[in-house]
Amino acid sequence: MNGWLIAGWFLFLFVLLTIWHNWHWAEIQRRLASQRLNLERAEYATELARSGVSENVATTLYDVLKPSCVKGVLPHPDDGLCGFYFDDPEDMEDLVEEMFDKLELPAPTRYEPEITPHLESARDLAGYLQGKIDG
Repeated sequence: MNGWLIAGWFLFLFVLLTIWHNWHWAEIQRRLASQRLNLERAEYATELARSGVSENVATTLYDVLKPSCVKGVLPHPDDGLCGFYFDDPEDMEDLVEEMFDKLELPAPTRYEPEITPHLESARDLAGYLQGKIDG
């Protein structure tokens, strides 16, 4: 077989696998979302307010998480960060960094790194960020 033909097959398989992964990820989100309420932005803030989270933190988190949801699915505070929104722990680190930036929290430095606790759900992240703001 020609080397270009083999490379073409590998590229084809990679594209096919990527399409399947994205479709499967969307199905997981839709299936989980069908078992709970879809919350609009204000309802999301109200739900997180019950956990002591300010409206600013809740709505900012909602706005950041919404693009990670497939069409027709809205964020929910009890959705798992890793498994519902992201499949890579590094994406969660990027989310925390983005939230620090949007909420204007002091960024961790090399000499003062931020050690985050295990954050299972969006509610956990919101509570963690609210604690950082409250000091």
